[in-house]
Amino acid sequence: MRFASAFDSTEFLMSIMTYSNEAVLEALRRAQLRQVPWVKRPLVFEFLRTQGLLETVRQRTAAAPGYHSPVDIAVLTDSGKAEIERLERDERALRWDDLRALGYSRHDEPASVIAP
Repeated sequence: MRFASAFDSTEFLMSIMTYSNEAVLEALRRAQLRQVPWVKRPLVFEFLRTQGLLETVRQRTAAAPGYHSPVDIAVLTDSGKAEIERLERDERALRWDDLRALGYSRHDEPASVIAP
């Protein structure tokens, strides 16, 4: 008798995996620069989707004789675009060597502080 799991295999992996800042930056760049079909996505894309940094968009295929099914591709959300900018700023900073291997955690842009 097989018991139903609270997690499917993807959810389980997502619950135990952590990604480095460098891995997240590279995945965001990959989604930004290439048209990655969702069916061929790396596992990190699932994580980025749960963070609200990626979404899928249905892409129409080229007009050619015969039927060509549409393909869902991964694209950056507005939050994903802001996050890649933040990580690229960190990458240019002197402390990147320390930050890149650390576990990724999303940081919202700090609110501007008005000096008295």
